[in-house]
Amino acid sequence: MLDKVEQMVKWIFVRFGKVGIERFVYTSLGLFVFGLLGVGLMRANTPLTDEGQRATFFQIGTGSTSGTYFSIGEMLAAMISRPPGSEPCVAGGHCGVAGIVAIAKSSAGSVANVRSLGSKRFDSALIQADVLDAAASGIGIFKRDGKATELRVIANLFPDAVHLVVAAESGIETIGDLKGKRISIGSPGSGTRANALAILKAIKLSHRKALIVEENASRSAELLLAGEVDAFFLTTGAPARIIEDLAIRKIAHVISIEGEAIDRLRIEQNFFDAVTIEAGTYPGSGEVHTLAVGALWVTRADQPDELIYQITRALFAPNNHSMLTSGHPKGRFINAASAVRGVPILLHPGAEQYYFQAGILEE
Repeated sequence: MLDKVEQMVKWIFVRFGKVGIERFVYTSLGLFVFGLLGVGLMRANTPLTDEGQRATFFQIGTGSTSGTYFSIGEMLAAMISRPPGSEPCVAGGHCGVAGIVAIAKSSAGSVANVRSLGSKRFDSALIQADVLDAAASGIGIFKRDGKATELRVIANLFPDAVHLVVAAESGIETIGDLKGKRISIGSPGSGTRANALAILKAIKLSHRKALIVEENASRSAELLLAGEVDAFFLTTGAPARIIEDLAIRKIAHVISIEGEAIDRLRIEQNFFDAVTIEAGTYPGSGEVHTLAVGALWVTRADQPDELIYQITRALFAPNNHSMLTSGHPKGRFINAASAVRGVPILLHPGAEQYYFQAGILEE
């Protein structure tokens, strides 16, 4: 019960910041929380009935707190939330889903998010398209798990670029220079690791030809700063804050992932797209040619159709568009027209209903 109170407080800080928080907490939140405690309604996934009386806590699995997924998850949570006791929606202003209190939760990444959805630890999660396809097919890292038949897509949000970050003094200029180097490929359970292994396999760089470590983005950056690794992979939306920090200090930069072996990889694994990270995206950087996969917002088939319909509707509501464009640079890629493209599994019926009504899908 106290955990739910903590979740509510965290959401309010994400949504409203520090300005005016004391007044908000002692009035609106105080009345709301103690009212709920009194009637025993502080329970996750309480049905959405009697607007203004009951709350539905909706968790969004993301990734490392230093990565794009977490920032996007916080933005989505703020966008779709409208807890009981909130002021009525006004014309031209942000308006979430009545009764929803959404929480962005950090995680190890896409692979872990698939499993957390299956175990019902999360209500939804951000997952790379290639990882989702493997999970639905029960192949690769999910061979022992079996097919994840319960997963459904809400929307394809934006392209995730595979970054290869190299130390300024490493002498690495192309992927061919990775031989004999120390490389962090991402933490177990992450989409970054899955992508890095596919790339290293494509260029025939085995563990015997390089020193491979498996660390998340934050730890990888620390190791690079300490001179303990020469490079690390990170699959995320560009720009990524952690890479910007390294580039500003001229400690590291991003290099291209390209060549004949990479072209063959794109043919073999068609969820990889060729993308260009524009010059200037990172301080002092030119164009970077690399691979990308779609970042999908995924839920389970057992989530109520009406709930997912309302969440999808809030995601693309005109009144909420400013939150997308100002919340994170990747927000400008999120739109209804592209939300149904490159989706490897079925859409959730609630989301599908929205896309039919919006004319994105046709009968």
